[in-house]
Amino acid sequence: MYVVIVGAGKVGFNLAQELINEDYKVALVEQDKEKCESLASNLNALVINGDGADFLILESAGAQKADYIVSASGNDEVNFVVAMLAKIAFKAKIAIARINDPRNEQIFKKMGINYTFTSTNIVAKLMFETIRYKEAGLTHVIPDFLNKKSRLSMFRFVIENNYISIGKTLADLKMPVGSLIIALVRNDDVLIPGGKDIIQSGDVLYVNMKKDLYDKVKLILTDTNNEDNVE
Repeated sequence: MYVVIVGAGKVGFNLAQELINEDYKVALVEQDKEKCESLASNLNALVINGDGADFLILESAGAQKADYIVSASGNDEVNFVVAMLAKIAFKAKIAIARINDPRNEQIFKKMGINYTFTSTNIVAKLMFETIRYKEAGLTHVIPDFLNKKSRLSMFRFVIENNYISIGKTLADLKMPVGSLIIALVRNDDVLIPGGKDIIQSGDVLYVNMKKDLYDKVKLILTDTNNEDNVE
């Protein structure tokens, strides 16, 4: 997978590091020349010095072949232009935008940006979910990056209406050893799941599992292929 990141501040730099550690190919676009020199020395990535909102700069970073284009600068105007170029000019599979001012979130979403992240909203929602699910007795619903000592990871799956898991009981899913559905959220109710519970569209499942099981569990829960292709 090839990822182009515009903006090499704390967000862009840390994202690049995480992706590189997972063997993604990464290009970083940054206006600050000195910062680019430092990045080029410390990261195994293509580093481009220039304005990420410039078509030619994005093209030189390989945006035309990118699977993901991420606008992660501290300027919402720049991020908006980058995201729109990603969608319209470069036909990127996925455009991801950082939003610094929550008041701009709806504008980004209305323009069809695939994923938007507003740091203030994310922090508030994480705190809310931690409080909510702790009060419900679910002591382990904590994002993995907040609980680095854990050998397991928590993943959240939203069941959409075209997933073939709909209508199956949890027992029918045959989840792999090392994974456990620990919570089912339905219509704002937190349920302790049992084998006889039937999956419905709109259900949110919280699964505690080993990281290397993610692809298999994702296939079981979110596959849209009617053929039984899960061993």
